Amino acid sequence: MTCISAFLALTALGVGGGDSSSAAGRTPRTTPHPIGAIQAYSEADAKRNGAAGEGGAPPVTELVPVSPAAFVEPIARYKLYSAGQLQIMLGYIAHLRSALQDRQPAAARAAWRGAYEHWLHLGAVYGAFGALNDGIDGAPGGLPSGVRDPRFTGLHRLEQGLWQGARETALLGVAIRLGDDVRLLLRRLPSVQITPLEYVTRAHEILEDAQRDLLSGADVPWSGEGVLATAAGLEATREVLATLRSLLDGREGTIETVEFSLARLADALAAIRREHDGHWPTASQLSQRQSELLNGTLGAALEALDAVPGTLETRVPPSIPSLPSPSR
Repeated sequence: MTCISAFLALTALGVGGGDSSSAAGRTPRTTPHPIGAIQAYSEADAKRNGAAGEGGAPPVTELVPVSPAAFVEPIARYKLYSAGQLQIMLGYIAHLRSALQDRQPAAARAAWRGAYEHWLHLGAVYGAFGALNDGIDGAPGGLPSGVRDPRFTGLHRLEQGLWQGARETALLGVAIRLGDDVRLLLRRLPSVQITPLEYVTRAHEILEDAQRDLLSGADVPWSGEGVLATAAGLEATREVLATLRSLLDGREGTIETVEFSLARLADALAAIRREHDGHWPTASQLSQRQSELLNGTLGAALEALDAVPGTLETRVPPSIPSLPSPSR
């Protein structure tokens, strides 16, 4: 608690209300049909997700809006957790530099996996880092010269080089800059502003991003480490929910449904890892059965997580008038 209090003193958090829709400009999610996933939703959950009330009237929630001030400590706790993940990441980057210097590509790839995994543990905050985020985790797609653009740096520049046979010494400067950027981020982290709406939305979007961008291979085209990335996203999501547990308790059974679905996803990932001798397989190494299991449990988890932002709304949503009854 002392650490959290000190972190709160250093942290200027933006708090405010807002509706529970996804942030503007995000790509809509299309969730695959859960194969064999358990549908464990209460009547209250169904009403919250759009079931009509009597006479076709909009559903009515009895939830009292959560005060924005209630999110200050959860966000500070997650930022403290994120600082620890960045410290671990720096350790992997040091191993990566040593492996590159010694021209040991297998060791360098293993260190990259560790650094990337712990970067993804920052799931609820990494979108708030602006240009520094692009330097650490930016993709080449929006750059004029693509992978040859000098602004293509960080984790994915290293990924591209390590999996496409670049000379280890040619990547050393990229690894050094990555370490510098992570240390800069560590210094800036206490002052990063995150609103309650952003924070609770990320509780859903971390795994949404994993499904769309990571498990699909879109963001890890060279390494194919989408399964490792999905597991990291699960851990980040669980950490967010741990900070919000006291706020979610007693609110329409949302946390119980979410925790059940996340436990199913964790079991699926653990089973897949055991079947690959304790290693995370790439997405292409998954069997059809493993792929169906992972997609099904991930889809069910996303359906459950979709209720979290609305459950923790910070203001009363505007009332929607009922349609007039048709005249006879």
